[in-house]
Amino acid sequence: MQVGTEPVIPFATLDPATFRSADHWIIDRLAHAVESADAALGPPRPPGGSWPPAERQAGLRLDEYAETARRFVWNELADWYVEACKGRLMQPGPDREVARSILVHAFDQALRLLHPVMPFITESLWRRLPGHVEGSLLATASWPVRPARNTGNLSFGVLQDAIQAIRQIRSDYAIPPAQIVTAYLSGPDALTAFVREERALFSRMARCEIAEGAAPAGAAAHALLPKGLELVLPLAGVVDLEKEIAKLRYELAGLEKQLASLRGRLANEKFTSKAPPEVVDAERTKEREWSAREEQLHAKVKELGG
Repeated sequence: MQVGTEPVIPFATLDPATFRSADHWIIDRLAHAVESADAALGPPRPPGGSWPPAERQAGLRLDEYAETARRFVWNELADWYVEACKGRLMQPGPDREVARSILVHAFDQALRLLHPVMPFITESLWRRLPGHVEGSLLATASWPVRPARNTGNLSFGVLQDAIQAIRQIRSDYAIPPAQIVTAYLSGPDALTAFVREERALFSRMARCEIAEGAAPAGAAAHALLPKGLELVLPLAGVVDLEKEIAKLRYELAGLEKQLASLRGRLANEKFTSKAPPEVVDAERTKEREWSAREEQLHAKVKELGG
């Protein structure tokens, strides 16, 4: 990904009406990161030089602060927004310039958040940002100010849910990363229309094409998403159905045997009355988790037509 060295439109001059859903989303995540980092670090030293009693235990949670900065840079900016911008950066025009401006602004603010715990590499990277003023130092730059949050236009989260659902299905059925699959989408018209409008990004990040019409009958993986969306990915020709069913039934048989033994132990009053409470609680938690897995396996076998 190349942002370029040519001048970048100042972020403060951008018109939010020109933002795409991913732009609104990353600004919201930046606001959340700054807010969380400020809360973890705590209030600045008061003018009098001493902390009021109510603030003496606040802040200085450096592990939370560092994790907040890392999560924004890696899980949100790099994993999602940079990927969402790659296609836009290849097409000259106003949308490209908006993406470049927001990328530079988000990275600038991210480096400021990271600087106290990663002083040297962040200083070096900051000097390479477009628009850097010669002689200025990140060490003396101002701390990020939380931008206004726009929670009314965060539909990018819908696209994320859909991409993650397809990625999970690919992982569950060991579908090779290079193999393009096809899925059918249904749900509220506004949301399905949004995902279809972003089909290029969806296809690139999920390696999945969205088909028109209703899903055909037959073995398929289903993903129920928030807000009423559903993805159906037909599996015929994508995976070896007989082999997959046999593998699932083998796992199911072993799990059912373990569950029967565990449930018998929990039904034994001698065990539940004499064992330490934490041991009994742990066994009950295990029973709930194994039961949920059992339901998942039954559902998968049914999906595959077994």
